[in-house]
Amino acid sequence: MLFRSSQYVEPCMQGLGDKAGVLVFQFSPLPRAWLADAPGWIARLGEFLAALPVGPCYAVELRDPALITPRLMRTLAQARARYCVSLHDRMPPIERQLLALDALDAIDPGPLIVRWNLHQGLRYAAAKEQYAPFNRIVDEDLPTRNALAVRAAQTLRSGRSVTVIANNKAEGSAPLTLERLAQAIAAEIGSSPG
Repeated sequence: MLFRSSQYVEPCMQGLGDKAGVLVFQFSPLPRAWLADAPGWIARLGEFLAALPVGPCYAVELRDPALITPRLMRTLAQARARYCVSLHDRMPPIERQLLALDALDAIDPGPLIVRWNLHQGLRYAAAKEQYAPFNRIVDEDLPTRNALAVRAAQTLRSGRSVTVIANNKAEGSAPLTLERLAQAIAAEIGSSPG
């Protein structure tokens, strides 16, 4: 199916306007043939992003670590789009993704956008079974939370926005994950000089 911004982006912007927030395009794992030509796929992504209406903040979330390259970051910068840090078992740890984001920020500083989807080492079905009924933190991920809090605080101190979307399968309860992350960010901001 061909994506048409007139069917998705434009109605979103007409209905929500400035309240729309970030529009994240999540790309599921790509076929091997497409990954074999990663530069070609990244070029097509750039064309896709360049054709979108000007206005909203667009972000790209991937499920293929091989695509996280300097070429991708340059393409996103040219299209004025952001890399969405994807905290998911298929993706590299947060530290590696933040290094890639540093390359994008060096070209075009922008907001921090994160989807904290899934605890490392788990698949969705296993996480669902282990974490249900999603009313408590079951599997606290302090290294990820701490790294995310440090980067979020740095981003906020620089005057840029932070958007974090959490899934129940990150630690067991998305609302509690976000509450604890907010506390960690506040503590990080409060402990920094200036």
